[in-house]
Amino acid sequence: MKKVLLFLIDSMMSDVLERCVAMGKAPGLQFFMERGQYISDCVTVFPTMTASVDCSLITGVYPDQHKVPGLVWYDPETNEMINYINGTASVGKLGFEHCAKNVLFDLNERHLSRDVKTIHEVLEENGLVSGSINVIAHRGHKRHKVHMPPVLDAVTRFNLREKASGPTIMSLGTLVRPALFRPIVWNWAQSAAKGYGINDTYAIDVLIEVINSGQQPDFTLIYLPENDHKLHVSPHEAVEHLAEVDEQLVRFLDSYSSWEQVLERNVCIFISDHGQTLIGESDEHNIDLEAMLAGFSIHRLGTDVTDEYDVVICNNERMTYLYPLKEENLLPLSAAVSQDPRIDLIAWREGERVVVRRGGSDRFLQFWKGGPLRDPYGNEWGMEGDSGVLEVEQEGRDICFGTYPDAFSRLYGSLFSQRGPVLVLTAAEGFEFLSEASPTHLGGGSHGSLHKQDSLIPLLVAGASRPFPVPARLVDVKDFILQELGVAVRDRR
Repeated sequence: MKKVLLFLIDSMMSDVLERCVAMGKAPGLQFFMERGQYISDCVTVFPTMTASVDCSLITGVYPDQHKVPGLVWYDPETNEMINYINGTASVGKLGFEHCAKNVLFDLNERHLSRDVKTIHEVLEENGLVSGSINVIAHRGHKRHKVHMPPVLDAVTRFNLREKASGPTIMSLGTLVRPALFRPIVWNWAQSAAKGYGINDTYAIDVLIEVINSGQQPDFTLIYLPENDHKLHVSPHEAVEHLAEVDEQLVRFLDSYSSWEQVLERNVCIFISDHGQTLIGESDEHNIDLEAMLAGFSIHRLGTDVTDEYDVVICNNERMTYLYPLKEENLLPLSAAVSQDPRIDLIAWREGERVVVRRGGSDRFLQFWKGGPLRDPYGNEWGMEGDSGVLEVEQEGRDICFGTYPDAFSRLYGSLFSQRGPVLVLTAAEGFEFLSEASPTHLGGGSHGSLHKQDSLIPLLVAGASRPFPVPARLVDVKDFILQELGVAVRDRR
């Protein structure tokens, strides 16, 4: 039976991939495309932020089931803002120790629901071996020691001593090292300047060593983050950025006696977590939430969440969660942001229904689970109001989505991922949200929204025994891999 390798290339986009290959700048990806199945319009998870997407990738479900709502969110049960290390200034205000604990331990040990199983847990419960390289969502049955570098140990006051759960073979930069016979030879990719190994070079270093050690797991998930970092700054150089990722993939291919041998021994899958949208250069392209909500008392980062505040803002770049601390403020908050056309969508829960309002208008749509309509994935919905709010097309019982892919399941997934009142805001094309200490990307790339530019991703499968089912969703990748490895799954189509 072949091994399975799943490469998660952050912010890889289909149009960029196709141009990069056409220009001869991605020989590695071209090799796999010529020998595999290429899907240009796979649908990712909402919000289109790495933490929620990674959790969906390893669990095969949307956030309403795995319970990790985004990269930044508020937990009403602990009265804490959760930040998985997004934005230097905001992390500084919340406290590095707090955010480091969020990403190193809380995400997998406490936030990711125990009601769902990760692919690592399922495989190892079925007698197979699983692996994870540099992915922040990695829960498994084995406990791994975290090796904090001295500087980080001091900054976190020597408090992060918990072990991290993961699969048998696990690497998280230099913080968690796989138990191999031969350690990875030190190089600059492991330095503090390179994120202590959370980079493309070190991820491929580890993958090559794992394979050469003879301990390659039946399944390995490998995260390559650098394309995303570069696109945030210089999106006009997207082809060059992806070409640099391909150089690392070529290094992996060259570690075999021939490139063909790679597919003789492995199923190779390449996927992105989200796309990116180009943000305008002028200040008006930052949607200032604090100015818009000037009539409310806004929680300040680093302070306790108390009754003196009206709302907590959790900014996820082109998507934001607003948490009214009193339920009666939900509709007034919605009204306060509703007239600005730079806000694309405003959504909230009413009982078991989702209400969606188009920004800058008085147009509303409601939808709910279990109605007479059927989407392309076999899910059944009810709908009333203005279907144009989400540009839903209907023909008889069948509905389909265009501008907002898989809109019903993805919006439902975000709004029902947490308890208590919450508003979802998404930014129109070319805009992103601005709030206290949030990272901004004027003239650069950003993501987070429900729009197809942020939501449609490439999926490339080579060496598999069967085609990937279409229309394709990221949440279907887990079951596809389990089937390739001979593990029975429940048909959800």
